[in-house]
Amino acid sequence: MNPIPYCSLLCASLALWPSWGYAATPELPARPGTFWLQIDTLPVQPQSPAARAATVRFDSLAALTEHALRERPDSRAAWLGIQAEAARLDVASAANWPTLTGQLSFTQSRALSSSGASVPTLHRYGPSLGLAYVLYDFGARAASIDAQRYQLIAALLNNNRALQDTVAEVETAYFAVLAARAQRAAQAEQEAALRASFDAVELRLRGGLAARADQLRARAALSEATLARQLAERDIAKAEAMLKQAAGIEQTRPLLLDWETTPPPVLDSATLLAELLAEAEQQRPDLRALQAAAASARAEAERARAARWPSLSLAANSGRTFFLEDERSPSTTYSVGVNLSVPLFDGGRLAAQARAAERDAERLQAEADGQRSQVSLAVTEAYHDVRHAQAQREGVAVQFDSASESAQAAEARYRAGIGSLLEWLTAQADLARARQAQAQADSDWLAAFSRLNHALGRLPAITYERNP
Repeated sequence: MNPIPYCSLLCASLALWPSWGYAATPELPARPGTFWLQIDTLPVQPQSPAARAATVRFDSLAALTEHALRERPDSRAAWLGIQAEAARLDVASAANWPTLTGQLSFTQSRALSSSGASVPTLHRYGPSLGLAYVLYDFGARAASIDAQRYQLIAALLNNNRALQDTVAEVETAYFAVLAARAQRAAQAEQEAALRASFDAVELRLRGGLAARADQLRARAALSEATLARQLAERDIAKAEAMLKQAAGIEQTRPLLLDWETTPPPVLDSATLLAELLAEAEQQRPDLRALQAAAASARAEAERARAARWPSLSLAANSGRTFFLEDERSPSTTYSVGVNLSVPLFDGGRLAAQARAAERDAERLQAEADGQRSQVSLAVTEAYHDVRHAQAQREGVAVQFDSASESAQAAEARYRAGIGSLLEWLTAQADLARARQAQAQADSDWLAAFSRLNHALGRLPAITYERNP
């Protein structure tokens, strides 16, 4: 064999070694308090400008919610957690099956001779197959499977609650957008009314029927309404940004909500709080998840106790041996046996595991009791919020009708020359506050129903949409 080509290849490899795994070390700050500015060293994931600028359109709240459930990172994390728990259940269930192991070996051996005679060196090789199967273990495997199955159930229930939280966040953000838009509409109407008042004052001023002070007062009121309308437009932009964040939409993409939302049905006065509390205890996924986790801990305690008892297993092995020496013929071996494994002493490890699992089960049950109390409080508060929101909408409707009629009367009195501008502006301010209160009452009603459904553990489908 010529060693020169191999030496050349080794030298070339060593010469190229820095290009294999060497990366430039980022420059460190020279002194404390110095910013590190080499941000461009991070990998950048390209994204097409068309994807960033494309308008996202939804024709219903259900479609917007579905997008959030599909795109939100926490929804994806919960789903991946379910897949991991399902894989662990498969791992635990695999203990009920036998283990089959194949092996291929090669051995070089030479025996020592006490007589000084020459002993040949033997070269053995061949395949072998081993079988191991636990026949009886006093329920240790079954308890382990039960523990992991309850863990999977807990993960599924926690995933349900995570999805409910996502839907509730989307609904809350959407109702905030509705409230902001209604406030802008109210401010726009107030601005239009004050502009009409200012035009009327200008007309009376040119006719000598109004004073300069009335013109200044009307102009100031109009400027204040314009600023309030601009502030409402800012609030809309912020509310839409929160909705995009809740729905998993990029902030740079325009959002189009192409549907109309009608208020939910009025909560029946015959609905009892006790019925809602019982429904929440049955439906809340987080309560059931804690109960499943406690059951898993109890099953783990059973597994630890069962592991302290003997286990009976079957062991079998078969193999065929070949020799490189021609004068020796192949041979076949096999063995079948039953093994009884008796744990005699482990320093108290299994007993401690069982004790720890029992305490975990008690702790989780205590957490479930505490969570049940929190659920009762949340349902009670949401129930009274819905009641108050319904009553508030009725009172605000009366307030709006009265303010509207008063504003019309004040305008007619001023145009007829028997009323003052201050009276008219005051009536218009009262009407603007009534409009804002009405918009806020509608939004509070929707949000209260959303909180009640979320506290009950229902799938939040509280609004009824229709395409315009």
